[in-house]
Amino acid sequence: MPLLYTKQLDAHTKLGLWELTEPVEELRAALPAYVAVEEGLEQVHPRRQQEWLASRVLVYRLLQEFTTRPLQLLRDQFGKPYFPDSRFHVSISHSPQLAAVILSDAHEVGIDIELVSPKALRVQDKFLTDNEKSHTLANEQNTCLYWSAKETLYKLYSRKQLILKENLAIAPTDDPNMLQGRVNTENFSKLYRISFEVVQNHILTYCLDKQPDPID
Repeated sequence: MPLLYTKQLDAHTKLGLWELTEPVEELRAALPAYVAVEEGLEQVHPRRQQEWLASRVLVYRLLQEFTTRPLQLLRDQFGKPYFPDSRFHVSISHSPQLAAVILSDAHEVGIDIELVSPKALRVQDKFLTDNEKSHTLANEQNTCLYWSAKETLYKLYSRKQLILKENLAIAPTDDPNMLQGRVNTENFSKLYRISFEVVQNHILTYCLDKQPDPID
């Protein structure tokens, strides 16, 4: 079964994880009849169409647990997915093997999933500070975790281009499955708590913003 699991994070928020096993045609048929995907699918590289479609199937699986309204998933000027004229917040991530979605009717959300690979170590100087490297210790999984956590913050903030190394900071916490993150821009600074887990050699990170006002 491609739906690995769904998780109720709080009274307003659900997370889902989907394993990519179906071909493109089957995934397209699994979408609700009212969902228009052709225009978006045309902009996706053929090698990534399966994961793109799987993530949309998962979005609508979760959405059906909140509402029966025929909502269309769009992207705003910053590329953030959203449902027009609705209270729902959604974030999407996918790899060639897994798709992850977080959906809330009350909180801004962010999610990211990354296959653990040497790539994160090769490019760590582009997104990690020296202080962050003192925590990742050139470990492949730890480095991928910090990369994924910054991607989750990037999606959560989603209001302007951020530089991962300069505008996003990650630090450990006393909770073994939680990181602390901060978004810093010229006129914005806010702390977040980022949850994480390891699934099928992937790092999954996600965050709920339950404090809408910036913390200076």
